[in-house]
Amino acid sequence: MDIIPNEVNKLAGFFKNLPGIGSRQSSRLAFYVTHYSEKNLKEIAKLIWDISCKTKICDNCFFVFESENKKDFLCPICNDTSRNHKMICVVEGDTDLITIEKTGKYKGEYHILGGLLSNIDEAKENKLTIKQLVLKVRKAIQNKDPIDEIILALNPTSEGYLTTLYLKKLLEPCGVKITQIGVGIPYGGEIEFADPETIKEAMKRRE
Repeated sequence: MDIIPNEVNKLAGFFKNLPGIGSRQSSRLAFYVTHYSEKNLKEIAKLIWDISCKTKICDNCFFVFESENKKDFLCPICNDTSRNHKMICVVEGDTDLITIEKTGKYKGEYHILGGLLSNIDEAKENKLTIKQLVLKVRKAIQNKDPIDEIILALNPTSEGYLTTLYLKKLLEPCGVKITQIGVGIPYGGEIEFADPETIKEAMKRRE
C-alpha cells in the first residue's frame, strides 16, 4: 500500500526533473512544502506565476530577461549596441553567463546551450540550442558580416569536453575562429561557482 499522498508524489516528480535533484531529495522537498503555511504557499504560487508572465527567453542568446512588453524579443545584453556582437561566448546555462558577466571584462554577446551533450542520452542534442548557434554563424556569413570569434566557455567535465569537441566539428567548416577558456577551473569544476579572478584569468588565457 502506498501511504504517500498522490499530490505529494506529483510534486516530488516535478522536483525530480530539476537539475541535481534525485529521488530522495525530491521526496524530502515535497514533504517539506506540505508543511508550509497557506500564506507561504500562496506567495510561492504568485512568484511562479509572475515568472511566467514577466520573463522571456531572448530570441538571440536564450538568456532569461524581465519584460512586460510583448514587443521585446532581445535581452538587455543583445540589445546593447556598445557590445561586440561579432564575438560570441558559448555557455551551458544562465548562471554561467551571470558569472562571466560579473567580471565586467567580457564585452561580447553570449549563446546559452541549455545543457551539455551526454554519451548516455544521445537524444539530448535535440534539447539544446546547438542548431541555433550554427545557424547564427552561417547566417552571419551569408550576410557578409561573419562572426570574429566564438569562445567555448563550458565546464571542464566529461560532458563539457564532449560538447566542446562536437561544437568545434560543426563550426570549424564555417571558418570562424574558435577558442576555449584557459586553465584555472579544475576538472569537474563548474564556471558558476568560480571566483571572478579565476574567470577573468581563464577568459584572458583562452586559446
